[in-house]
Amino acid sequence: MTSQAAPYAARRARERAEATGRPGSPRIIPLLFFTALVIAIFFSMIYLRIAMDRSAFELDSVNDQITLERSRTLDLRLELAQLQDPQRIATQAAQIGLVYPEEQITLIVTGAPGSGDVLHEDSAVDALGSPAP
Repeated sequence: MTSQAAPYAARRARERAEATGRPGSPRIIPLLFFTALVIAIFFSMIYLRIAMDRSAFELDSVNDQITLERSRTLDLRLELAQLQDPQRIATQAAQIGLVYPEEQITLIVTGAPGSGDVLHEDSAVDALGSPAP
């Protein structure tokens, strides 16, 4: 009785296993390395997506704060313009008794340097209330 010849691939695998001294099992270390690499890439992509989403939320928050502060700046500018209105200032000054003087009086402060520079000698009044000499 004759035996049938083994197919070429099976014979080649058996010869390799005999030459290396181990059975014809698949190489597991490269497969494990490739699997670990794919898993690491997968998780790093998830982490990068989460980081980008977090950055987008922070950017939206900053943009909201910028919009709020711009609105507040415009409100403050409007309030400043209203407070600087000359008509409002004149009305409030009149309410507290501030009016333009009807006549101009020059005061002489004795003992101060440069007190001799008097513009109107005839209407000068001493700071203490006594008439000027």
